[in-house]
Amino acid sequence: MKKLLALLCCAALPAALSAEQWQVLGTRPMGMGGAFVAVAEGPAAQYWNPGGLVKSSSNVSGMDLHAGVNAEFTGGIIKNASDIGDMATQLTAIQNAQSSGGSITPQQAADFVKTMSLLSDMNKPGKGALVEAGGGVNFKFSKVALSVNNFTAVGMNPFIDSNNLNLTSGGSNAGIFSGGNGGAVPGAYAGAATTLKDALNSIDPATPNAIYTLLCGGGGCSGSITDNTTLANALVNYASSLPTPVSPDQIIAAANNISQYAAGATPVVNGALAGGPYTANTSNLTLDAASFTEIAAGYAWSAEKWLSGLSIGGNLKMVNGRMATTTFRFMNNSNTGDAFKDMLKDAKSSWAPAADIGALWNVRAKYPRAPLSPKVGLVVRNLNSPKFDRPDTVGGSYKLDRQARLGLALKPANFWTLAADMDLTKNGTEVKGYDSRQLALGTEVNLINRKAFNIPLRAGLMKNVAEKDSKLAYTLGTGLNLLYMHFDVSGVISSEKTKLDDKNIPTKVGVSASFGLLF
Repeated sequence: MKKLLALLCCAALPAALSAEQWQVLGTRPMGMGGAFVAVAEGPAAQYWNPGGLVKSSSNVSGMDLHAGVNAEFTGGIIKNASDIGDMATQLTAIQNAQSSGGSITPQQAADFVKTMSLLSDMNKPGKGALVEAGGGVNFKFSKVALSVNNFTAVGMNPFIDSNNLNLTSGGSNAGIFSGGNGGAVPGAYAGAATTLKDALNSIDPATPNAIYTLLCGGGGCSGSITDNTTLANALVNYASSLPTPVSPDQIIAAANNISQYAAGATPVVNGALAGGPYTANTSNLTLDAASFTEIAAGYAWSAEKWLSGLSIGGNLKMVNGRMATTTFRFMNNSNTGDAFKDMLKDAKSSWAPAADIGALWNVRAKYPRAPLSPKVGLVVRNLNSPKFDRPDTVGGSYKLDRQARLGLALKPANFWTLAADMDLTKNGTEVKGYDSRQLALGTEVNLINRKAFNIPLRAGLMKNVAEKDSKLAYTLGTGLNLLYMHFDVSGVISSEKTKLDDKNIPTKVGVSASFGLLF
C-alpha cells in the first residue's frame, strides 16, 4: 500500500509541462466549475477519477453521452487587435504624409508610436486563441467502465513581422514635412516642444534619432529637419499653425503618450529601420491542432484492508493522436481555404498506449465523526506520457505529458454537494507560452433528490492560477432526471470582458450538453 501511494504522489509531482490543459469533460462537472475529482461517480468517474468506479449503494451505473466546446482568447489579444484597428486611420494619414511630403500632428505621431508598441505586444508569449471540444460515450457496469472519448484543441498563434514595416511599397519615402519648418517655435510652445523632443528621444536612446530616421525616410524631410529636436519643432510648428491651433497642453499630452509607449515601440522601430518594405511582410497566423481519441477500459477495487473508505482505480487506454498545423500568411494574399485544406491533408495520425490511476477516500469510513462527510480524490492521467507523430512538415513527436489533479468533496446535506479541485501539474496549451493550472470550486443542489425524478442546480468558479492576469470564470448548469433518463446542460463564461467593435465580449465561453441512462 505504501508503494502504491508513493507511486501516486511521485506521479503527481509537477516535474514537466503538459501539452494539454485539463479538459472539463462532461456536463455535470462543467456545471460545477470543473470540480469533480472527489465527487467521481457514475460513468464520468472513469475520466475524472477511476477510483470512483468502486461499487456502492449511491454510485450509479449506466451510460452517459456528452459533448461540449469552449473558446478562449488569451493574453489580451482581442484588445491588442482592436487597439491596432483603432489606429488604422492615423496610420493611413502618416502613410499619405510620407508618400506626398505632407504633415502630421503630434497626436498622430503619438498614435504611430503607440501602434508600434501594440505590434510588439502581439508577439509576446501567451497571446492567441484556444478552441477546445470534447465528447464521447461512457459506460459503467458495477465497478467496470468502458469509454470512447475525444479531446480536440486548436491553438491560434499570431506572429507580427516587425522587420518589414516601411509604410511605402518601394521601401523609401518622400518623408513627412518636406516643406516643414524645424526652426524655432512660438514662445508659448517652447515648453511643449522640449517635452516632445524628450519623448522622441526616449525611443531607443541607444540609437539617437531613430524615430526621425523612420518618419523622415532617411533624409526625406525638409532640410531644416535633421534630428529629433528639429522634428519636434516641426510637429509643434505645424500644430500651432492649423486653423484651429493645437494647444501646448494637448501637445504635452501627446508627448506623454509617446513616452508611455516608447519602450514597447523601440524594437519595432529598429526592426522597421533595418528591414524592408511593408509588401515583404511575413506576418502570419499559425494554427496548431491536436486531437486525441481514447478507447479506455477502467476498473476499481476496494482498498479497505489498507485504509477504511479507500478505493483505487485505473484505466488502460489506446490513444489515437492526430496532429495538424498550418500557417496563414495574411500579408501575402494567402487563400484561407487552401491553408485549411493543407492542414487536413498534412495531418499525422498515430497510436500509443496510456494508463491512468486514481484514488478516492471516504474519510468518514475511517473517522465516523468527520463533519460534512468529506471525500478526498487524487488522479493522475497519462502516467507514461505517450508520444505521437507530428506532420512531416513540422517533424518530431508530440508528447502528451501526465496530468495530476487533487479534489475535495463535502456534503452538508444528502441533497447538497460542495467540491474543490486543483491541478497539481502546470499544463501547456496549443497557444505558445500560455499555461494552465486550474483551481475549481463548485456546488450541486438536488431540488427533488429522487432517483426517478430530480432537478439538479449547479454552479461553480474556475480560475487559471498559472497566468497572473487570469480572471475568474463562472459556470452554471441544470438538468432533468426522469425515470432514470438524465438530460443536462451547462455553460461557462469569464468575468473578464474585452472590447471588439464597440461591444464587450467575454474572453472565455463554453457550453456542454449530455444525455444519460443511469440506474
